[in-house]
Amino acid sequence: MGFFGAIAVGLAALSTAADAGPFTPKSSQGAWVANQVERPFVLPKGWLSVGVATDTKKSTQYRDVRGQLRPQKAGVAWRYTRIWFEVEQGFSQRVTLYGRAPLVSAKLDLATGGDISTFDVGDAHLGFVTQPWLDGPHSAAFSMDLKTPTGVEWPSGVGGPGNTESFLTGTGTTNIGLFAHGKLVFFAHLEMGMDLGYVHKFPAIVGYVEQVGGFGNGVLNPGNELQLNGRLAGQVLRRVALSVEARLRQMGQAEIGVSGSGADTMSPLGHTGGTWVDAQVGLSVDPSDNWSLEAWVVRDVEGADTRTFAHLGLEEFAPQSGWTFGGRAVCRW
Repeated sequence: MGFFGAIAVGLAALSTAADAGPFTPKSSQGAWVANQVERPFVLPKGWLSVGVATDTKKSTQYRDVRGQLRPQKAGVAWRYTRIWFEVEQGFSQRVTLYGRAPLVSAKLDLATGGDISTFDVGDAHLGFVTQPWLDGPHSAAFSMDLKTPTGVEWPSGVGGPGNTESFLTGTGTTNIGLFAHGKLVFFAHLEMGMDLGYVHKFPAIVGYVEQVGGFGNGVLNPGNELQLNGRLAGQVLRRVALSVEARLRQMGQAEIGVSGSGADTMSPLGHTGGTWVDAQVGLSVDPSDNWSLEAWVVRDVEGADTRTFAHLGLEEFAPQSGWTFGGRAVCRW
């Protein structure tokens, strides 16, 4: 399914749901803020939001040990697409609950003319957002995100990247992220926002780490992550907003070991971790209070070595370089 095909299917499904009797407005619901830049971080109490999002990337480059971009061989291209199913619920006046789960399509075009591809479920995210103060256009919020290892995390190929037969759609590890969000709004048309987060990644037994010459299960400690995002958005028309965003991601070096005897000894995994910086431009259009349409484009402007996890397809640990195009359709009531 292509990029626009995924959006079309999502729109059709959401349109059917929005017209159904149980999904009409309720008198107990909180008021909706139509202006995008003044909108709080949480949904009004009693509102439910269902969305379909997709992002897709084609990469013909990789980053070396210095983070420098290098071209792949002629004919080699990495294609990575996700279709996200998302739901949010205004649990109370100051708390929103959410869940997100993707389908992942990973494909490598080979120089020989063939390809290796995988299509399966990815890791799901569950969490909540709380906004203690609701007065005024300026706002601050806090959130917690739990990533659960629900994707494919055991490789079908053995013996290293030369024998890769499919790609992983999940890391096999659990993450807990804590985030602080804030924004200032000026003249009801300009938003300056920032997000700061820390993601703790728990060690886990994973199928893509093996003990050489032994029988122990491999353990991976992915390395924790610090995130910093800056955002500038403008309400250019009624129900239309444009935004630019810079995202910094600092990830610690991964470690590997074995379970059982010697499990307390973990060894650093070379060419992992480092700093990634992405730049994003986005467009948000609200045809009505019940609908939102979004589109964005992202480009990595800095990165670390992407080779270590490349043959496994683990974009969370080492995103391959390239332009990413995304879109989202959201229905709420």
